[in-house]
Amino acid sequence: MKIEVLGPGCKNCEALYENVLKALDQAGLRDQAEVVKVTDIDQFISRGVFTTPGLVVDDEVLSAGRLLNPEEILEKLQKKQAG
Repeated sequence: MKIEVLGPGCKNCEALYENVLKALDQAGLRDQAEVVKVTDIDQFISRGVFTTPGLVVDDEVLSAGRLLNPEEILEKLQKKQAG
């Protein structure tokens, strides 16, 4: 699973990145996921993310413009895996 956190490096973007790591740790999935920060604004726009932070899992935008907590991230990951 590839998880990308889109953002220019703002406080909320960094916090979302940390929350993704916490969510993966809680679910025992950290070793099964590649988590990367994407700071290239052209990449945000090409994915339709105009407000950051953005959360992308396996090329699907799951969230934009919100700082999700670890529980919300886990919920989105579980829905993605189930669907």
